[in-house]
Order: sequence, then C-alpha cells, then structure tokens
Amino acid sequence: MAMGRGGWAVDLAAMREGNDDSKKLERQKLKAMEPKRENESDGFKAEEYWLNKEGCPVETVPIRKMTKKQLQRDLDASMSLGNQYFGYNWIDFAGIRIQATPPIERFYGVSAFLSIYNPQVEGNGPYSAATIFISNGKGQNVEEIQVGWIVHPSLNGDTRTHLYTKWTVDGYQKTGCYNTKCPGFIQLSRVIPIDYAFPRTSEIESYYKEEVLLRLYQTEYFDYHLTMPVMNEEIGMWPYEVFDKLSANAGDLVQYGGKVYTPGGQYITPPMGNGKFRGGHWLLTSYMRKVLYEIEVDGIKQQVSPDESKVEPRESRCFYEGNHYNANDGYWDYNFLFGGAGGGDQSEFCQY
Repeated sequence: MAMGRGGWAVDLAAMREGNDDSKKLERQKLKAMEPKRENESDGFKAEEYWLNKEGCPVETVPIRKMTKKQLQRDLDASMSLGNQYFGYNWIDFAGIRIQATPPIERFYGVSAFLSIYNPQVEGNGPYSAATIFISNGKGQNVEEIQVGWIVHPSLNGDTRTHLYTKWTVDGYQKTGCYNTKCPGFIQLSRVIPIDYAFPRTSEIESYYKEEVLLRLYQTEYFDYHLTMPVMNEEIGMWPYEVFDKLSANAGDLVQYGGKVYTPGGQYITPPMGNGKFRGGHWLLTSYMRKVLYEIEVDGIKQQVSPDESKVEPRESRCFYEGNHYNANDGYWDYNFLFGGAGGGDQSEFCQY
C-alpha cells in the first residue's frame, strides 16, 4: 500500500521538458531514480490502523463505527454528488484520458501507481483527489467508477488522505455514492477498509515517496474488482447487477489524474496533488507511473501501457499535466505529472 522505502538522488536541473536530447537524459535520470526497496510489500501494517494490530477476524470485514453526526455528514456528502456536476460548481481535472477507438474496442480495467500526498483542504464541501477511472457513456447517461485517494473533510471528518471510490449509473443524477454509503460496492478485505486513512504521505523534495498501486478491472463474471496488487489484497467489488453498460460493454473511456471540487459560492479552490506543478520534476510534483489499461489482444485480456498516439492530455484553469510518455524501463514505464496550487476562481489569481 503505502510504499516508498527506498530513495534516489537526481539532478533536478537535468529533468525538464524540452528537446529530444533532454528527453533522453530525463529517461536515464528516471531509471536512476528507482528506489531500492528491502521488501516490495513493506508498506501497510495492520498495527498502524487496528487497535488489535491484526484487522478483522476471518470471514468478517470492517464497518466504520458511526455516530449520528457522522451519518448526517455521509448523507450530505453523497447527496452533493449530483450537485457537483450541475449549477455553479467547479470540477477541475488535470491528467490524461484515452478513448476506445479502433483498434481498441473497449477497456476492461485500469491500473497505476499513485504518489500519495496530503493537500490542504478546508471548509465544507471541497475536496482534492488523485484518481483513476473507467466509464461508459456520456453526460447524464454515463456509468463510471472512480478509485484513488482523496482529502475530503466533509466526507471523512478530517483532513487526512484516505483511500476512496465513488460510482454512478446515471451521471450522478440520482444514483451513486462514496465507498459503502449506499448499496453497490461490497467490502471484501478484512484488513484494509475502503476509506482507509494512509498513515504516511509524501513530502515535497524528499527522496522518499509514498505510493499506492491500485487496479480496477472487470472479471470474467462481469463484476468489477478493486485490488492492491503489491499487497495481494482484494479491497472490494461491484456486482455486475450494479451497472448496465459497464457490465455488458465494459468501458469506452479511461482517465488518470488529479481532481478538485469547489462548491458554488466558494472562491478559493483547493490545491491538487502536492499543491505544486514543476514540469520535469518528479521530486517536486505529484505523479502517476506504470499507467496501464486492460484490453483484449488476440482474444486475450492483457494489461498494456497506453498507446501514446491515443493519449489526450487534460488541464483545467490553474491545474496542469505534463511529461507524459513511456520510459519503457520496467519501473516508470508510462508516467506523467499533475497538480497545481489552486487559488481564486479567476485565472489571474491562480498560483502554479
């Protein structure tokens, strides 16, 4: 889960967007940045989360103990999902997207390593997330699953960085919610709850980065499963009955990146990622690496790196994406940077 036991030293000045020579040098530097881990799975420990230091008993799963105040907070957060996509609210996304166009007919899954940060989010309603998602359809007919990490005080009651998911079958008009706040997502892991609070997050300029590898994919039974492959942990699933198009036809769009929500009437947008964007500087900027999607190749489902010719970069107001390319080194592979400081709702006030 939370990884990053090794470190690296790198000449930051050499890592810039630019000509082919600088790109080649950047690839060499990226390869040198691979942390040397003592144990690839040395990250999540039950004692960091559970009082009994073990997790739930076998054949049971964690369910959060709720107060009346927490129940109301969860209800408010879930009811606001539809409002986020209509009216005078801001939803900012910076990252990459790939649409299913020939020879790709459909997507059966998404996967990536996400660097973990703790952006400062204040007030009632706003959030900042790093997310990967798969969807089918458009507008009010979209069916979608998002997974990643999020700082959402209104949802979680704190400013920590949590694992999360949210989904819809009608563009968030009447259906969908976060985590297990409504029927749909089924918790399977007895150790890692879907709203798990990461005990450690990355520090800017630190050589040690905390990461989480997430994989969301459709099984042969048309269910969707969320796993943490490094931990060999299955977090949970959505039964095929939850979705229509996503179950029958899989996804026609996949996206990876940062997402920030600012409710209408609020004029300060929260930061995305680690609150900075420095093109070419993986040490200073939030990133995703080893980005994969699952498609059918010669009749067999396979996880593959994005076709660079099909990748569409996306930026929004004062949030940016950059350095997307495939390092082909077995560690970074397809990777990109994203983030920004946020600020006022007019572009001249945005910081970066």
